[in-house]
Amino acid sequence: MTRRSFVLAATFASFWVHHATAAPLPETMARLMATMPGTYDTAAQISAEASQGVPEASRHARRHVIYARIDVPQVGQNVLFRQERQGGPDGEIITRGLAVFEADDGANGIRMWLRNIPNAERFTDLHLKNELWRDVTIDPSYGGKCPFHWRMKNDTLVGTLLGGGCKITSNAGKAMSFDATWTLTAESLSIFDNTYGDMGQLMSGRVDKVPSVYSRLAR
Repeated sequence: MTRRSFVLAATFASFWVHHATAAPLPETMARLMATMPGTYDTAAQISAEASQGVPEASRHARRHVIYARIDVPQVGQNVLFRQERQGGPDGEIITRGLAVFEADDGANGIRMWLRNIPNAERFTDLHLKNELWRDVTIDPSYGGKCPFHWRMKNDTLVGTLLGGGCKITSNAGKAMSFDATWTLTAESLSIFDNTYGDMGQLMSGRVDKVPSVYSRLAR
C-alpha cells in the first residue's frame, strides 16, 4: 500500500468509527423533543428516601416541573417551556423559563440553553396559552452563559456542561462555578446541579452530589 493510500484508508476508518458510534444529530434532536416534554415530580424519590431511613433534613426537596414544546420561531425552532414548583403541583412557582436547543455540528451534539423570559409572571402556564407565544422573548441579562451538551449514550440522553463545567460572574459581581449533569430516559429526568463560590464553597446543591430524580407523571 502506498503512503497516500494508507492515509486515505486511515482517514476513512476514522470517519466511519466516529459516525458509527455517534447518533446523528437529527436523531438526537428528535429524541430530545419527543422524550423531554412531560410532567415530572420528585415525590417518588422522597418517598424512597423516607423508607430507607434517610433523615428528613437530608432528603431531596419536593419539586414538580412541566416541560412543554411551544412554537416560538422568534426564539428558535426547538424550544420547551419550563415551569417548576416547590412542594408539589400546587406549590409556589420557582422557575418560568425556556430550554432552547440547537444542533452543534462541530461537537456532534445538541446544545441546550436555559433562558429566562422578561415579565415572567405574565407567562405563567404558557404551555396552555398559545395566544401569548408570539410575545415570548429572551431576557438578555440572565442565562445562556453555561450551555449544556446533549448526546445519546446507549438508549439514554445525557446532558453535560460544555468543557465539563462553567465559570461565570454573577450580576452581583461574585465569581461562581457550576457542575451539572442531566440524564433523561422515558421514565425520568435526573438532575445534578451544584454551584460553588470562588473558594470552592458549596453555594447551592448537595454535598453528597446525589441528583434529584424527577419521575415522569404524564406527557
